[in-house]
Amino acid sequence: MKLRQFSSVSLLVLSAWTGTSGVAGADTVIYDSASVVEGQQGFVEPFEITTPGTLTITISNIPWLDVVTDLTSFLSTSSGVIGTTMYSAGTESVSVGPGTFYAHWFGNAQGTYNEGVVGIDIQFQPSFSTVPLPASLLLLLSGLGFLALWRPRRRL
Repeated sequence: MKLRQFSSVSLLVLSAWTGTSGVAGADTVIYDSASVVEGQQGFVEPFEITTPGTLTITISNIPWLDVVTDLTSFLSTSSGVIGTTMYSAGTESVSVGPGTFYAHWFGNAQGTYNEGVVGIDIQFQPSFSTVPLPASLLLLLSGLGFLALWRPRRRL
């Protein structure tokens, strides 16, 4: 019997020690891929966003085969370019509202193989406030306390 009470108290202390209440943030990866550029080539990726937030595009030059030069990327809508145009590898963040957007990137792979690789990562972070996680430590402790005190009835 004492072993059962000791294990229950140990679980309560352990859960109080490790229990934390955090905040849940939700990033959405819209596009994450590598594009093989053959000579002079461009790419477009359309996507739709339903809530306001921050759109982040990251372009990286992957050193495989030939290096892609004149690497250019930008974001646009049907009414024009949004944010700034990047003329090299890097990251650009833009605050956007709901709508259809287009990510454009292009470059020039000239060299021995006439091919190069560009990495593209597009992420979206909604602008609404983060959702706090419930204080589940109190619920956990009360449940463990209930289990520690609960004893099944014995049938005679």
